[in-house]
Amino acid sequence: MRITHLGHSALLIETDTARILVDPGGFSRAEQIRALRDVDAVLVTHQHPDHADPALVAAVLGASPRALLHGEPQAVAALRATEDCSAAAERMHDLAPGDELTIADLHVAGVGGEHAVIHPDIPRVGNTGLVLQPTGGGPRLGVTGDSLQVLEEFTGIDALAFPVVAPWSKMHETIDFLRAVRPRLALPVHDAVASPEGRAIYMKQSTDLAPDGTEVRDWPETRSVDLTGEN
Repeated sequence: MRITHLGHSALLIETDTARILVDPGGFSRAEQIRALRDVDAVLVTHQHPDHADPALVAAVLGASPRALLHGEPQAVAALRATEDCSAAAERMHDLAPGDELTIADLHVAGVGGEHAVIHPDIPRVGNTGLVLQPTGGGPRLGVTGDSLQVLEEFTGIDALAFPVVAPWSKMHETIDFLRAVRPRLALPVHDAVASPEGRAIYMKQSTDLAPDGTEVRDWPETRSVDLTGEN
C-alpha cells in the first residue's frame, strides 16, 4: 500500500488494483488532485470544506467517470446540495461508522462518530474515521478525520494519519491520543493551518513525546510512504 500526501488531509492510497482519494479539501494541492485519473473512489470523513471542497470533488469525479464517492452521511448530503456536485449526486453514497465496503482490493471500514469539539456553541458534525486494509491481508491504515477519539480500531494499528495540528485541539491532546492508541507508524496530516515554523514545533513535540513503539514520521520529499507490514 502506498500513501501519498496531497496537502493538508488529502491522501492518495494505492495498491495493486485500487486508487482511492481521501478528503480532497480546499487546503489540498488542488493542481495535483485535479490531474488525477482512474481513481476508483473518493472517501470523505466529514463535511468541512478543508476536507471536502465541492469544486474539487466534482473535478475528481469528472476526471474518473467510474469513481464513486463514499462519505460521512451529513457530508454526502451537503455535497449533493451544491451546484458543483449536482451532476454527480447519484454517484455519492453514505459511509457511516459501522459500515464496510470493498473497493478493488481494499477493504474499507467506517469508524468513530463525531467531529471534535470546536467550541460548545458550535454544533458538532458527523465524522467517519477510516480503516483500510488489503483484502488479502497486510498492513492496516487508519485515518482519523477531525477527531482524537480513542477507538479500538485505531489501537495498535500499523499506520495512522493523525491531525498533527488543528484549531480544535491542544498539543497535549494530540500527544495523549498517540499514547493511548499507540500506532506503529504515525503520519501527520491536517497541517495546512500552521505556518512552516509552527508546524515544526508540533512535529517536534509529537515526535519527542510519542510512546515507545510508535514512530512519528514526517513525509519525505516524494510525499509518499510505502506500507509493507514492516513499518
